[in-house]
Amino acid sequence: MNVFGRIRRIAAGTCVLCPSALWLALAASGCSGEGKVSTVAVEGRVLLADGRPLSRGRVTFVSADVSAPPASGELGTDGAFRLTTRDPGDGAAPGTYRVRIEPAAAPGAPPDAAPPFPTRYVDEDSSGIVVTVRGEPNRLGPFYLK
Repeated sequence: MNVFGRIRRIAAGTCVLCPSALWLALAASGCSGEGKVSTVAVEGRVLLADGRPLSRGRVTFVSADVSAPPASGELGTDGAFRLTTRDPGDGAAPGTYRVRIEPAAAPGAPPDAAPPFPTRYVDEDSSGIVVTVRGEPNRLGPFYLK
């Protein structure tokens, strides 16, 4: 048997093992859907420096140590939000999060218009907002964007 015949035979044997190895790896890592992280309700408000609510945009919580999935919520006209991880309003997993505020363009405003707050808040690394989500429903104090 020549070298190419051996390579074909080895490759054929490997392909039989690949699906089994893949299934074992997925089962061991919890990717079967049973390893869902539990979440708790999280709600709060976003206010501008003058106390008016930020009425358009999104709040996003990013896990400080990447141990939990991100959670986000749309801002209402009163600046209120409820976080969602998987299902609407299901909250966030307990843990520590860095927070960013993503502005939405006002109707008729140019797409590159500056947000009505300091731009440092649009990145979780520079916003300075850090929140600890407890393992019970969380009603957060307002975030003031100064």
